[in-house]
Amino acid sequence: MTKTPKTSSHLAQDALVVVAHRPLSLVRQWLPIVLVLLNALLSTVAEVLLKIGAMHLPAIVLPPFISFVSPIFSWWVVLGIFAYIGSLSLWLLALPHLPLHLAFGLSSTVHLLVPIACWLVLHEIIPLGRVLGMILILAGTLTLGLSHK
Repeated sequence: MTKTPKTSSHLAQDALVVVAHRPLSLVRQWLPIVLVLLNALLSTVAEVLLKIGAMHLPAIVLPPFISFVSPIFSWWVVLGIFAYIGSLSLWLLALPHLPLHLAFGLSSTVHLLVPIACWLVLHEIIPLGRVLGMILILAGTLTLGLSHK
């Protein structure tokens, strides 16, 4: 059996095959994870804005029988709703590129970010038990993120 020499067109086809099977670039591999983490950050911003909006008087005060919807007319609440829409958009961008179990696990960073944001912005106290739980959540989230192939 004799081998025929490869022409330049054969070499070009082989090169295309090699390029097609090349591992994903770091950016393409990690971008969905970054999107999920940004989703968590934007969800945190939304939660803090909603809390501020719930604590302040709304711009429009409704009659007593429907006053429970008055907070919707707070600018803080409106900003919080827009932050949630942005968060949902990031989530929907990331989901097609990650297994759901990984994306959902990484989104648990909200449980870290919300207490920290409440402490920084709203001056709420974080009990020691919550801090310990947050450390465990961080360990689990890091394990999930670093085990991503």
